[in-house]
Amino acid sequence: MPVVIEPVNTKAALGEFMRLPGRLYRDFPAYVPPLTMDRKGFLDPAKAPLYKHGKAQYWIARRDGKAIGRISAQIDEAQPEATFGNAGLFGCLDAIDDRAVVEALLSVAVDWLRGQGKTRAVGPCLLSMNEEAGLLVEGHDEPPLIMTPWHPPYLEQHVLAAGFSACRDLHHWRMDNIADHLRTLSERRRTVSAAGITIRPLNMRDVQRDLEIMRLVYNDAWKDNWGFVPLEPEDLAGLSQDLKPFVRPELGMIVERAGKPVAVAMIFPNLFEITADLGADPSILGWAKLGYRTFFHKFSTGRIILLGVLSEFRQSVTGAMIAMAMVEELITRFTNYNHDLKWVEAGWVLDNNERLRKLLQQFGFSITRTLRLYDRDLGTG
Repeated sequence: MPVVIEPVNTKAALGEFMRLPGRLYRDFPAYVPPLTMDRKGFLDPAKAPLYKHGKAQYWIARRDGKAIGRISAQIDEAQPEATFGNAGLFGCLDAIDDRAVVEALLSVAVDWLRGQGKTRAVGPCLLSMNEEAGLLVEGHDEPPLIMTPWHPPYLEQHVLAAGFSACRDLHHWRMDNIADHLRTLSERRRTVSAAGITIRPLNMRDVQRDLEIMRLVYNDAWKDNWGFVPLEPEDLAGLSQDLKPFVRPELGMIVERAGKPVAVAMIFPNLFEITADLGADPSILGWAKLGYRTFFHKFSTGRIILLGVLSEFRQSVTGAMIAMAMVEELITRFTNYNHDLKWVEAGWVLDNNERLRKLLQQFGFSITRTLRLYDRDLGTG
């Protein structure tokens, strides 16, 4: 039977689109579907941050009426011209192991982007480069982690067969056996304190203000990074609303020098610890379990996000000292929060970011997952 590609234009189709990976990958033991509620925050046009500064179109692939794949194409107006040139994005790429299906999905996404005047396609990402970016090509059997996509191993070969080329790798670095790596009060932290640099936790009474500080510092820190797209205020709105119960003040930090914010970092608990056994759409009992776990569960895994030091300190001794003290402080706080801490990961680390790679290696981190981005010239059909 031929593959039919249908646009997602109804509420029912949107619900099917969001839940489809859970159906396609249910026979893969390593895949754990996120909550549909979580996906709505990323994909529902009424809620998704991208729609505040861009647009997107979704499609579902069917054969004999059965949904067998999905894809999105999107344009992010917050994406600087210097990032990818005149490029649009594709994402939400999930499908059965069938080259014809993947090629048909990528073809419709490419055609849509070309119709929007774009000359290059880059992806996958959900939906922004600041969300779940890249196709998982290594680390398929690793435990699920928040804000980290999962794809079956066969998908890459079908993307390449459709005329896309790999352009960059994003690595996840993990620190295991944290008790063995963690040091006590270090000379670095004493030096930082002597230099008039202080580290404070998030102010939960005015968390929106502190998240805005983190956004501005993060944007300045990474503005020259390959693939950089600045965080917009709406991109962090979820942290101060839906996810506020999980944002612990001691797991976020703002580094100040003479009262001026100069660096930021946060560890976000791995929510899959409390959702993995509930399914994408929990029952009433499941929601009750989730509510209980939200307030009483001690997370033992997490992900470092929003790590950044102001660009004025880049390649300076002070900047390196701040970064090292900040990572050490983060891990110390997470360990104090839960002495049975298992591991923590840092993601979105470019394959050629030697400064950050060396910093992570000094703390005992090692690569556990690789997410790959692909691109294609749209100058020809």
